[in-house]
Amino acid sequence: MIDERPNAARMTQMGGTSAQGFDPAALLLIVMVAGVGAALAIAALRRRPKVPRWMKLGRARERLDVIRRDLDRMAEYAEELRDAEPAVSQPFELGLAAMAACNWDKAIEHFQEARTRVGSGQLVPLLVQIGVCHYMQGSLVDALKEFGESSRLAEREGDKPGRAAALANIGVIHHEYGELGSALTHLNQAVAISRESGNHRVVALCLSNIGNIQRDKGQFDDALQSHEDALALSRRIKYEPGVVSGLGNAASVRRDKGELDKALELCAEAVEIARKVGDNFGYAVELGSIGGVYRDKGDLDRALKFHEDALAGARRIGFRLGEATELGNVGLILEKKGAPGQAIPNLVETLTILMLVGVSHGQNQALLGLSRCDDALGRERMQEMLKQAAVSDEGAADLLDRVDQLRLRRPRPTKRA
Repeated sequence: MIDERPNAARMTQMGGTSAQGFDPAALLLIVMVAGVGAALAIAALRRRPKVPRWMKLGRARERLDVIRRDLDRMAEYAEELRDAEPAVSQPFELGLAAMAACNWDKAIEHFQEARTRVGSGQLVPLLVQIGVCHYMQGSLVDALKEFGESSRLAEREGDKPGRAAALANIGVIHHEYGELGSALTHLNQAVAISRESGNHRVVALCLSNIGNIQRDKGQFDDALQSHEDALALSRRIKYEPGVVSGLGNAASVRRDKGELDKALELCAEAVEIARKVGDNFGYAVELGSIGGVYRDKGDLDRALKFHEDALAGARRIGFRLGEATELGNVGLILEKKGAPGQAIPNLVETLTILMLVGVSHGQNQALLGLSRCDDALGRERMQEMLKQAAVSDEGAADLLDRVDQLRLRRPRPTKRA
């Protein structure tokens, strides 16, 4: 497990910010109460169409028994303000230190303080860093706003590194929204600008993110080539978080191709490097990837352990989308193991987070898991379990209505004995 102290002086490109490490004692039992937020978010679904647009969007060969999360990284842009006047550089450095400690709210507060003291030519790094913080918190709309503004401003000011970072990050947000064409467009623009300016780290980062989109499109050979190119470049420039991404994302493609042993080998290497260099973001994501490989191998006990560890890691660094992913995977495995009562709170919380964030991927999986729990328990018991998970009567009625809609599109399984 990672066991390092926060180090404000060492910043990596996105997600791989140095943060307080993982303690085995922090791998807690799964939180079983979804909270008031679940009730409010699910109840709010009544204001949405019965078959919302996200239900019609799908990724190539999307599986419904697992929620996949490849290692998309964001590009930080932190060097430009280090030599600014103290009134700007001091709050900026405090913001970077807060990011290193994964205190996203405090980081935004410091960056906003610096923002009031700079001219337009110095705004781009602040906007990029604020956007990264919003992304980690799951505030994708706010992140996209900051990246969009920083991209426009960087283009006006002739700031090529800043524009490349902003475009790369916009690409990641569009990928989260399932807008693969737009994501590719922005990432390819970032690659072109970064190659021109010699920013090899952003090139490596973008190549790996592009590979993830190609995998989603079912272009496995192209995806694997992109990841291998990103990995080779990251190794050449000694960019360790890029090495972690290249290994982990190549493993994801190997997994799709059925090469599970090779996938497990690559994931294990990625986790070990992430542990050594303090890449807590990559460490948490790749623990979940290992859990997914064991799930594919049929080893549900090992899969559950790795997904629980990944959940603890995502929570430790405040990575909201990672938390939603691993809550969902824990819930899906618990349902598969015949523990629907334990699965329900996890799946409800997954659905709640994803709806609030506005990300479609994972919602179908959570709904299907809840549908299977309903099959196993019966409607009356299911309603009791939703109430125990702090879901309001209105919210439960709406959720069960959606479960019934989903059931119309699949055969009803035999109830477990």
